[in-house]
Amino acid sequence: MEMFKEGRSRVLTGSALALAGLCGVMAALAVSDLLTLLRLNSTSTFYLFMARATVPTEMPPLAALAARSPGLLFAVAALLWLSGCVLALGVWRRAEWARRGAAAMLYLCSATALLALLFPSLIVPAPLVYDGVSIAPEFNAAVKAMAFYLRLVSVLGGGLCFWWALLLDRGALRGEFQKR
Repeated sequence: MEMFKEGRSRVLTGSALALAGLCGVMAALAVSDLLTLLRLNSTSTFYLFMARATVPTEMPPLAALAARSPGLLFAVAALLWLSGCVLALGVWRRAEWARRGAAAMLYLCSATALLALLFPSLIVPAPLVYDGVSIAPEFNAAVKAMAFYLRLVSVLGGGLCFWWALLLDRGALRGEFQKR
């Protein structure tokens, strides 16, 4: 089997293989973390520890969801990495179903980046301020830096995902795929 066939985009082939490798490694790590969490959840000591744990009152909504149901978070992460690996391998083989799935996943990633750009408070906590006075200046500086980097990654990553989705969905690369 030839990795870089004639008449096909080398950039798409190389990107698909690189993403398949990255997503495969990340899927294996996510499944390993999920199994570790499930083994940990099966012990009674874990429940005793969690019963006395306290969570911040001003926790961002996505962090609160992750704290309430970490198993769901790890399972979704493993599923997304595994589906990314399968779709990247399908794009490498130039299967039409993989092109449609990869375009949909890239559109979903760009929409998620737009959501994080518009509403960073879903992910980043609010600065600690009481009557206009900063309570924890170091924490507030870290929060502001985190919000800046979240916006930067959202703009760059969301734009890149949207560009690749348009290339796969409506661009010249669409002609390289066959139905199987």
